[in-house]
Amino acid sequence: MRTEKHEAFDKSSVIGNYLGIYFGQEQGVRLGESTVVSRKAHAVVPGKKGHIRILTNRDAGRTYEKFIDPDQVVHIDVFHKPGTVDARQVAKHVFWAIEKYLVEENPNLTFMEDEKFKNALDYALRIQVSTRSGKGLVYELFQGEVKPVSEEEEKLSHVHMLAKLNPEKYGIILPIAEAVEDAVTEAGLELVKVKKISHGREKEKQENFAGYLMLPWKKAKGEYHPLLLRENQNQLILKLAEKFASIEEIEEFLESYSSNIFKRKNQDEQKRKWGDLDHYLDQLKELGLIKNNLLGPVLTREGKELKEYLLNHKCELEAEIRRKIRKAPGTSRRYQKLGKCDYKPSRVEFTNRNKAVRLSDKNWSGDLAVPETIIEAKKNSLLRGDNHLTIQKEDLHVYDRKSYVPIDVCLVIDASHSMAGEKRQAACYLAEHLLLTGREKVAVVTFQEMNATVAVPFTRNHKILSKGLARIRPGGLTPMADGIFTAVELIKSSKVSNPLMILITDGMPNFPLWSFDAKKDALEAAEKVAEAKIKFICIGIESNKIFLRDVAKQAKGTLYIVDDLNRECLIDIVKYEKKATGVM
Repeated sequence: MRTEKHEAFDKSSVIGNYLGIYFGQEQGVRLGESTVVSRKAHAVVPGKKGHIRILTNRDAGRTYEKFIDPDQVVHIDVFHKPGTVDARQVAKHVFWAIEKYLVEENPNLTFMEDEKFKNALDYALRIQVSTRSGKGLVYELFQGEVKPVSEEEEKLSHVHMLAKLNPEKYGIILPIAEAVEDAVTEAGLELVKVKKISHGREKEKQENFAGYLMLPWKKAKGEYHPLLLRENQNQLILKLAEKFASIEEIEEFLESYSSNIFKRKNQDEQKRKWGDLDHYLDQLKELGLIKNNLLGPVLTREGKELKEYLLNHKCELEAEIRRKIRKAPGTSRRYQKLGKCDYKPSRVEFTNRNKAVRLSDKNWSGDLAVPETIIEAKKNSLLRGDNHLTIQKEDLHVYDRKSYVPIDVCLVIDASHSMAGEKRQAACYLAEHLLLTGREKVAVVTFQEMNATVAVPFTRNHKILSKGLARIRPGGLTPMADGIFTAVELIKSSKVSNPLMILITDGMPNFPLWSFDAKKDALEAAEKVAEAKIKFICIGIESNKIFLRDVAKQAKGTLYIVDDLNRECLIDIVKYEKKATGVM
């Protein structure tokens, strides 16, 4: 005879399977009477009480978390009447529901508290809760840590949740939704019935959606205003730079829509480099900068003016783009660190000519600060009653000394087919950010097809870096061993300080270097990193964790597992590593 627990678990599993089917068809569903679940963004239809619209062109992960890959995040909204629900209480109910579900899934966990908590923690670090009172991951909120919400989020009339779940984990969704409803009821609020769910695309005009340009002007009454364009061309180009990162790439993008067929790029080549551009094209068409003709999308007269403006004001626009790249994005902290590196960098001392100190036994070897010494001697000669200027030992000043840890970075970037688009852009953005915010050199090695290439040798020159990055066009196989080995050889042949190798990949090696086993060769190449005493970190995704952990171990380095290879996450990890090393 089946127990009540088994029946509850079976119900959750069956619903989880159905959710996978609906999500695969780009649809959302209602659970119970008050909960809406999908992998898309949701919107309340104005003036229609209880009517929720699933925005089929708004992936939840991309919209709310700036993820690159779609279909990673499940969006759960539990609607209630006006009032405030404590996000911490919601998190407690969710955590307890997770533990209960895990025991129903595996009754043996009843007697294995540590294992049960570990499994529950894995879920708690993947689920984010937002209410009018605050937001945070379930684990953070359960510990009492609450992040403030924005002014827009303060108007929430529902509990908003984002859960990074694989399809095989969808069985947990029903228990989570029921737990949130219990928390709302416990808070003394009444649940609101969702009467209707509809599906449709949302126009590109809401500022809170990721990937939208948020352009600073629009058409008025169907007429085009060229003066508005001229006043805002800088803003448009800088918005495009958020996607393309450099003036050269914006220029290349616009050239793709030239009326000259010999200068145009086909869509496949565009996607290899920049990813999906449809929503950018739609907005440029709305602005009258691009139109359709027999050749496909082409620049209009105003579009050509924009391109001409870009060429004529290249220097100041490049300076502004560099300023934006220097700004570090908000912290991500959505990563898991595995392994520990015992690498000890060497420090470099230099003279600080902005600060002079009195000579002492500790700093006797410093550079003599002549102006400060003369001034001090003049003053002391008067106090001593000397007939003329005399310099005594107590008058001597030397320049202070500072020290820092220089770290020259070699980025080893997977340029296989799966890294096309946003992932490539994120890795390139990291390279530029490192060069523009530090004093050290940056190099870039890419691996794709059947070999690796030094895209950028060690340099401090931003133009050299930009030109090298612009030539990266992902495609083909993943020769990881050659990528790592080429980077080791580059570092050994270059004059570098405290070299740091950063491997960025979303895949597994599938083309060998020395043998017929691509994975074995990658591990052997990683050993050479350790032999050369190069500090090593690898940034990869969950599905490849086991193998990448072995790569990091062979290199005596550290592995970071991330939800998504976006620029915020990459920059956050490298900043953390440099700070831990003593650079920042």
